[in-house]
Amino acid sequence: MASTKQLSQLFRAIAARNFHDAETIAENIVVTEQKRGHRDAVRILKSSLRAETNHVGNGVPSTSPISPLLLTDALSAKRSPVPLARVKLRDSARNQVGEIVREWTKSKELAAAGIPRRTRLLFYGPPGCGKSLTALALGEALSIPTYIVRFDSVIGAYLGQTAIHLRQLFRFAEQTPCVLVFDEVDALAKQRGNPLDVGELDRIVIAVMQELEHANVRGLVIATSNLPKHIDRALWRRFDLTLAFPKPTVSEVRAFAVDAAKQLGLTLPADLVQAVAKANSYAEVERLVEHEARRRILSRR
Repeated sequence: MASTKQLSQLFRAIAARNFHDAETIAENIVVTEQKRGHRDAVRILKSSLRAETNHVGNGVPSTSPISPLLLTDALSAKRSPVPLARVKLRDSARNQVGEIVREWTKSKELAAAGIPRRTRLLFYGPPGCGKSLTALALGEALSIPTYIVRFDSVIGAYLGQTAIHLRQLFRFAEQTPCVLVFDEVDALAKQRGNPLDVGELDRIVIAVMQELEHANVRGLVIATSNLPKHIDRALWRRFDLTLAFPKPTVSEVRAFAVDAAKQLGLTLPADLVQAVAKANSYAEVERLVEHEARRRILSRR
């Protein structure tokens, strides 16, 4: 476990009410235990460290620094496999996404005119229709990193802990130009008022709304949802742009399949064309085409 020197430093920082140094020392202890392979100890220490409610004096919340441990666990860096120009979008959606990119490039001109650029986006629609891919591609188009928020690391076991984690993530987005993606945000922002839910779930929804409304992020915050009807109604107006990603038509999936096959140097057989026509999403088409490419490579002698 921690050395006597580390514990002594930790106790001195706590005694001096220097919570910044105390948190830094505690995180160093966790890193030490990780290197030693003490997984159970690391899990307990991380949980204890995150349970800190960051209160000082008479109970007023402090402005403690963003926890590096939270950022490491809760943010997963991702890059788009394709540029924005190759993401399958209908013309209306492409135009609106293009406007977001132009607002980024003209941000100084907009600020000088007192007009804020749009930073809070909601993409909704059935799964596999390009919501997450568009979010990733936007990060590439803006030349800033994209992070997917891991809800399992954000949702805490203690009262109010999730709200603290959300606040720290939005503070990170205020300090760091990035695209922060809340994939399947309905997991955090369900309709309030369900008698079967505990009160803490309603408080989480309120925390999400407050952060969206008041945070001044330097990049973009993008939420995606496969179940838009489950999202709390009050959350919708917190977004600057809500964009639907509908189920593709038969002609759209066929055109996408031809393009995907061309990228792999394939000509689609008739039976695969028929299967593609029944697909419900671009992701399903991509799997069918990749399966055909894989089958042909494996069948070679």
